[in-house]
Amino acid sequence: MNPASGIANDYLNRFNEIVMLIEQLPIMPEFIDDIMGWRPVSYQDYFRNSNLPGSVTALEAYDKLDVRFRQSFEAIVEELDHRATGSVAMVRLKFRTRAADDGAALAEVCERVGANIREILERATMLVNHGELVKSDAVQERIDHLMHQLSGTHG
Repeated sequence: MNPASGIANDYLNRFNEIVMLIEQLPIMPEFIDDIMGWRPVSYQDYFRNSNLPGSVTALEAYDKLDVRFRQSFEAIVEELDHRATGSVAMVRLKFRTRAADDGAALAEVCERVGANIREILERATMLVNHGELVKSDAVQERIDHLMHQLSGTHG
C-alpha cells in the first residue's frame, strides 16, 4: 500500500496488464482470449477476491480514505474502466477483420488504444503514488530538489 495515498498499487496492475496484452496482440494473437475476458472490477471487489497478502489491510485503509480523495480515485478508475472496455471492443472488431489488411489496422488500433489507456493510467499512478494529481514535470522538480538537498548535506 502506498503511504502517500493509502491505495494499493496492485490494483492498477489490472490496467497495466490489459494495455500490455493489447499492445502485444498484433504479434501474439493468442492473447485475444485474455483480452476478451477483461472486465471492470472495483477496487473493493478486487481485494475482496484477491489472495494477495495485505488484501484485508488494503480494504480497511480504503474505507478510511478521505471521501473527496476516494471520489477522485474512483472517478479516474471509472475513466480507466470506460477506456479499457471501449478498447477491448475496438480490438475485438479489428481482430476479426485483420486478415483483410494483413493486420496493419489491428496493429494501428492496438497502438492507439494502448496509448489512450496509458494516458489516464498515468494520472491514476500519480494519484496513487503521490496522494494527489501532479504533472510529471512537478514530480521531476521534487526529485531534483530532493537530490540537491541530499548532495548539499553530503558535500
